[in-house]
Parts: sequence; C-alpha cells; structure tokens
Amino acid sequence: MTDAWVLFEKSLPVIFFLVGLVIVYFIIREMRLVYSRTRLAQLELEREKINLLKADMEQRGRPFFRIAPADLEELRQLDDENAGLETDILARHTAVEKRLKRLESKVALTKLDRMIEKIKREEERLG
Repeated sequence: MTDAWVLFEKSLPVIFFLVGLVIVYFIIREMRLVYSRTRLAQLELEREKINLLKADMEQRGRPFFRIAPADLEELRQLDDENAGLETDILARHTAVEKRLKRLESKVALTKLDRMIEKIKREEERLG
C-alpha cells in the first residue's frame, strides 16, 4: 500500500501537468470556435446583404416607396423648373460679372488717361 502511495505522490505533478494541458487545450479550442463562429456570422450577414441587393436589382420596376403618378409628374415639373431657374441665375450672374469687369476696365482706362494728361502737362511745364 505504501508503494502505491509513493507512486501516486511521485506521479501527482505529472497528473497535474496533464490536467493543465487538457484545460489549456479546451480554452484554446473554445477561443478558436468563438472566432470562427463570429467570422461565420459576419459572412452570413454579408451573404444576406448581397441577396437583398440582388433582389432589389431584379425588382427594378417596383421601387421601395410608391408615389402616385400625379405626384411623380409634379416632382418632375418642379425639377425641370428648378433646372431652368438655376440656368437663368447662372446666366445673370455671369452677365453681372462681365459688366462689372467692363466697368472696372473703363474706370482704369479713364484713370490712366488722366494720369497721362497730368504727366504731359508736367512735362510741358518743366520742359
């Protein structure tokens, strides 16, 4: 009996070591399973998104929201009117800028003409 007890006491660290290895194995295994389950869930979500996009692309005639034809026609008219107004605004803005530039050029030309006249008078007076 004492031989069995001594043998058990000497093999106790080995048994603890083996039990520790088994625990570490299960911990690592669970970590890998958690990671792979998370990745599989992400892939499944992406697959569902792709399927929804495919279904949406196949369903071209039926939009997500329905608008009455009269309302749709009114929206189109408003879009056309807005585009026309934007074009008019741009044209008038461009015209105003060009007129301002022309006015500035005339003012600068007049100033330069006056300066030339002053210089000529000074030259005549001195020379």
